Amino acid sequence: MNNLHSYFSILGELSLKAGAIVRRHYNSPVELERKPDDSPVTKADREVETFLRQALEKQFPDYSIQGEEFGETKKSGSHRWIIDPIDGTKSFVLRTPLFGIMIALERDGVPALGSIYFPIQDQLLIGSAETGTFLNGKPCAVSKTTELAEATMIITDPRDLYAVERSPQLQRLAKRVRLVRGFGDCYGYYLVAAGLADVMIEPDGLKYHDVAPLSPILQGAGGTFTDLSGKIDYANGQGLATNQTLHEQALAALHSE
Repeated sequence: MNNLHSYFSILGELSLKAGAIVRRHYNSPVELERKPDDSPVTKADREVETFLRQALEKQFPDYSIQGEEFGETKKSGSHRWIIDPIDGTKSFVLRTPLFGIMIALERDGVPALGSIYFPIQDQLLIGSAETGTFLNGKPCAVSKTTELAEATMIITDPRDLYAVERSPQLQRLAKRVRLVRGFGDCYGYYLVAAGLADVMIEPDGLKYHDVAPLSPILQGAGGTFTDLSGKIDYANGQGLATNQTLHEQALAALHSE
């Protein structure tokens, strides 16, 4: 498949089925474990990834698959699926419905298409630079906010404003915007892509499966996703999502003295 639109219905169908798995676990007692990096994992994470891996392998036997919980199944082709079965497991454990099922498609090592499905809200966000980005089938776009003083900023962990090496940078940016809220993980990027918030920032801790879908989705919505220095770097754990107009302003605020 060369047309990225052709993947939309497949990802939509698989996301809905994976969401049904999540909802089945959502109001049940959670069996929480800790991985070696101290991040949480649940039975729901593993069940969703197993389902998605099996379904994608069946439909795309020549594509590689990399998932958060079960590593990589490597093939020789140019395409690879990236799966984050529940982005925001901590929110899932807290019964806070701001978590999503994330899937990305790479072409030649570069994320080309991304999707996020929020199973509790039943919202599917899917897009790429080539196709545009759609929320439940309708085109969506980043905000038209032009000044940081009018912007809403989202940050996953409010402690990052004072408890990390980059806290002075984050505080400078936070003081420049109109409103700061702690809705986190993929939900913050959804808010930016849908034009409901203006800046989403995470100073560290992101893994590749956390970020692979984000750049295509943001680009398709007319926005941008970079690290805190303004570069596209999927390996350094940082994320900054904005509309195009605010990107340079946000970077300037982060790096001013």
